[in-house]
Amino acid sequence: MKNKYLLFALTIFLALPSAAIAETERIKVNSFYGKYDVKQKKSGFPSGSLKDPVTEEWITPVPAKSYRIGVLFPHLKDAYWTAANYGIVSYAKKLGVGITLQTVGAYINFGDQREQLLDLADKKEVDGIILSTVDYRKMDRFVEKVTHAGVPVIGLINDIHTSAIKAKAMVSYFDAGYKAGEFVIKDSLNRNIKVAFFPGPEKSGWAEDMYKGFMSAVSELKKERQFVAVLEPLYGDTRPKVQRMRLRAIFEKQENRDVDYIVGNAVAAIEAVGYLKKNRGINSNAKIVSTYTTSSLYDYVRTGEIKAAPYDQPMIICQIAIDMMVRLLNGEKAGKDFPFRAGPDYILITTENIAQYSYEKLFGPRNFKPVFNVTP
Repeated sequence: MKNKYLLFALTIFLALPSAAIAETERIKVNSFYGKYDVKQKKSGFPSGSLKDPVTEEWITPVPAKSYRIGVLFPHLKDAYWTAANYGIVSYAKKLGVGITLQTVGAYINFGDQREQLLDLADKKEVDGIILSTVDYRKMDRFVEKVTHAGVPVIGLINDIHTSAIKAKAMVSYFDAGYKAGEFVIKDSLNRNIKVAFFPGPEKSGWAEDMYKGFMSAVSELKKERQFVAVLEPLYGDTRPKVQRMRLRAIFEKQENRDVDYIVGNAVAAIEAVGYLKKNRGINSNAKIVSTYTTSSLYDYVRTGEIKAAPYDQPMIICQIAIDMMVRLLNGEKAGKDFPFRAGPDYILITTENIAQYSYEKLFGPRNFKPVFNVTP
């Protein structure tokens, strides 16, 4: 298979700073119990069949025996997934479980992720698989095949539809978009504004959900006579080159030079900082807001070049996913013995409050870099 990046837990563990293990005790999560029914599932929201969330302290399990867990990521090309990678491997070391982590390099590589999923299950090298899907619906029948073969699959960070999924560790990206929209409306001080929006990869699930959340906040929170014009969203993979192309596509049009807010995925937000500096003809007062926070974006918020970004605490989400898998493998039942779906609250990080959140607390050590072997 081509473009496969295989990360071995032992190699990564040896590369981790010994004092850098993130604190994971006494975390609060929003837990959804009950049976998962896909007929009541809408993208961006937990299934309506699940009970209303309860806020509770997360319980860390003890592995009943030695487990190895497969983990599938979309890529490691931006700082969000690097932080998630740190969260996975550092916590797995602490808990004492083995990790085999693979990435397909981009959201467009659905076929490669499908093959990775099937290959991990066929080789029987892992006890369970944690999946950050590249597509909300396309992976459904392959997850069903794997789970029917006896390998449980848990959804991580990116939502997935299939009824075969055993549990989900994630937050609502609709809520992330809503928080970004809430900030923009409050910051606009009732003025009429124009917004350019860059959601991220189309059909990823999370990008569409963030856009819907943003638009919902605008609709609900803007003042009665306030006019908020949101340009047609431009979707695209979260590679810097792709996001630069999307920025140019918007701002090469003269009628878009008066945009007041640039809102979108973290890569687009970072690229927008440089784009505005190089193109002074565009509204120099345009404010940039990200729909999520990454380690690369952190310093831009600190300096005020990016005004705000919701933070979903990916390292905690990764801990929850590993704990869920261990509890499944220990014989517990999702939705009954532990929540079917769980995740922490969002934090809105702004230029004004960022001093409360150290880099290391949010993302782990600054010098962490994934170590991986490339297989042909």
